[in-house]
Amino acid sequence: MQREAAVGEGRSVNPIVRWWRNRAKPISPELIPKDRPYFCGALPFIVILTAALLGTFAAGFLAYRHVVLVTETAAVGQSSLCRADGVIDCDAVLLTEYAVLFDHVGSAVLGLMGFVFVLWATGNAIFNQRLRKLAWVTLLLYFFAAIGFSWYFLYVMIYKVDHVCPWCLVVHAVNAFSFVVMIVGSIKRKQEFLWPEIASLGERVYFIAGGVLLSLLVFFSAGMAEKSLALAKSKEKYQELAENPAVILSLLRAAPTAEIPVNSTDPTFGTSSAQHTIVLFSDFACPVCPQAENWLLALVLKNPDVLRLVYKHYPLSTDCNTGLISDLHPRGCQAAVAAQAAFVLGGNDRFWAYGNLLFTNQREFSRSPWLAFAQRLGLEPEKFAALLRDGSPADLKVRRDVALGLALGLSGTPQIFFDGKRLPADVKSDMLLKAMEDLVRAEHPEKRDFVLNRP
Repeated sequence: MQREAAVGEGRSVNPIVRWWRNRAKPISPELIPKDRPYFCGALPFIVILTAALLGTFAAGFLAYRHVVLVTETAAVGQSSLCRADGVIDCDAVLLTEYAVLFDHVGSAVLGLMGFVFVLWATGNAIFNQRLRKLAWVTLLLYFFAAIGFSWYFLYVMIYKVDHVCPWCLVVHAVNAFSFVVMIVGSIKRKQEFLWPEIASLGERVYFIAGGVLLSLLVFFSAGMAEKSLALAKSKEKYQELAENPAVILSLLRAAPTAEIPVNSTDPTFGTSSAQHTIVLFSDFACPVCPQAENWLLALVLKNPDVLRLVYKHYPLSTDCNTGLISDLHPRGCQAAVAAQAAFVLGGNDRFWAYGNLLFTNQREFSRSPWLAFAQRLGLEPEKFAALLRDGSPADLKVRRDVALGLALGLSGTPQIFFDGKRLPADVKSDMLLKAMEDLVRAEHPEKRDFVLNRP
């Protein structure tokens, strides 16, 4: 046994085993120098922070440029920060499949997230030496991962794409430089790694959680910004098409002509002998319907022998409209019946006057001001009140109009039909008039000079 022990003592110990044995030995606080900052000074973190600022600028520019390239529908001018010159072309690299994560977020955002985390870690370490050991370990792990991603993207740039992105190289150079600084610093401070951790649990949670949340905020903000800009560009393109007279005319000519019956129970504006009929399905509780109605009334006034306006009720309320999931405009049905009652008692003039009162006093609908408005217009209170009841002629007329609207597939108000053709609801008035004129010329070759007077 003594011989075996002697042999064992003379045998060399594996360096890793020796390091682990030394690591397992607790470091006495008395052995920690008191004449210098804990773990290390602020200088290494200042160096890393300075490099990270450059990396943040480079990654931020690439993330921004990627958003511009994928959201613009027209040609995008060259950036002064990266002008295409032969194989050097940032835009060409940013438009490859390798520059996109999760189908919509640029891979440059990944680098931006990382550099934001580095700025967070170094900034905290510079001003709080209690966090320096934790920050160093965290940054060391981060740059191990970052250098791996850099090698991957360098491989892609060299072997998968035909162009070089200088700002991408800047990002990778910053990662490489920071990685070397961290490795060299770790070797010089191998003894300091054995020092006990002095950051409190609260400081550790603050440091890690703050950095992670800040990085995730950058990621989701970039994704939301790209999606919102893409949506805005899509809306802009759609609006351009929607306001193109040729597109509108094509849609109108291709649309089926609806058979909309008009009779003496329908409120009208204009002469019955007018050549063309506009049918308006509207709702007195609708906040945007007054503008459409006023524009149509002004249009008819400017073209009295050519146009007439017919009003149809289509309140967006479940009280009388079975095509709705929820009650969008409460008391809209009651307002429609009240307006129709004014028509029954006072004709077209009283109907349009009563409707104007409804539109200008929508906030008072909760008080059921129907009878008060009727008295203001000189309508007989008793007869008016009778017409407000279920099953009255006014109530039945509203329900017939709603049934007609459901048959036509209406989903909202205001909805306008011109000679049976449904007009787009989101087109500006000038374009709409142009489309109406073109439609008349196309349907009636003898009216090739047809022009409407503008209100």
